Amino acid sequence: MIKSTDLAYTAGYIDGDGCFYIDKIFVENRFKYRCFMAINSTEIENLQWIQRTFGGTLTSKPSIKTGHKPLHRLIIKGKNLEILKEIQPFLVEKLNEFEVFEKFRDPKNRELRDQLIDEMEIFKKQSNIIKVSIKKEVESFRNTIDPTEEDFAYLAGFIDAECCLNINKNKPKNRPNPTYKALLQCNNTKSPFFYWVSSRFGGQFHFIDRSKYINHRNQMCWRLSANSLFKILEKIYTFLIHKKPVCEELINFCKTIVPLESVISRNSPNFGQFYKPIMEQREKIFHKIQALNKKGC
Repeated sequence: MIKSTDLAYTAGYIDGDGCFYIDKIFVENRFKYRCFMAINSTEIENLQWIQRTFGGTLTSKPSIKTGHKPLHRLIIKGKNLEILKEIQPFLVEKLNEFEVFEKFRDPKNRELRDQLIDEMEIFKKQSNIIKVSIKKEVESFRNTIDPTEEDFAYLAGFIDAECCLNINKNKPKNRPNPTYKALLQCNNTKSPFFYWVSSRFGGQFHFIDRSKYINHRNQMCWRLSANSLFKILEKIYTFLIHKKPVCEELINFCKTIVPLESVISRNSPNFGQFYKPIMEQREKIFHKIQALNKKGC
């Protein structure tokens, strides 16, 4: 039996990087209907894990651009879709698409398949689009639900697929040392995830207007940083796959933060000596994370 947290992680990853396909193609002088779930990624670990859990076919295609990673594709179809049905209670962003997908698979709806294909197209291209009003709406739900283990697992899946874990470094004027800020960030063009994540994990939300660009959708940016991020790192670490090494370094970074008020004054002549190894450790962690993210973690 598949664990509920594994189902939630998979739902999060599919919401970030997966796609439910239903269509019809002309083959051997007749139309043929088909349906499958596919995930494309340049990182193979997550797809291998999902394949071990739900089955499917995993293929790889070399990049045509020099220096770019190969593209991996996991396709789940046929009998394996019955197992995949168990993720439905945990889906957020692609729940409506999955419901249409399941109607399409139901033999009772064969006469409605063309209609369902059109309905799926609407969900993919027109539903849940980001509007300027979403910022206030999303923020009104902030921290109204206590997250469950399955919520942490879902978030880990979404992070592995769609988000960036990093440390931002900045050198303020008139200060001897740089500042470091741990950050989790995600940009998306659909709204359901932001309502979900705001109610469980809070964070900052920024509307990004892309209306002046042709064929570009507006986006929302979600950010979680500093203490708000630190308090969930160990919870999501348990479920992360590809971005687990970065999360581990962020946990190490968290341990370098000490309440100076109870240890030493910044005006103390010994403060520089006290603070130097802390800054060296932070710089070391910063470079480790930059190297991991450059590698694709």
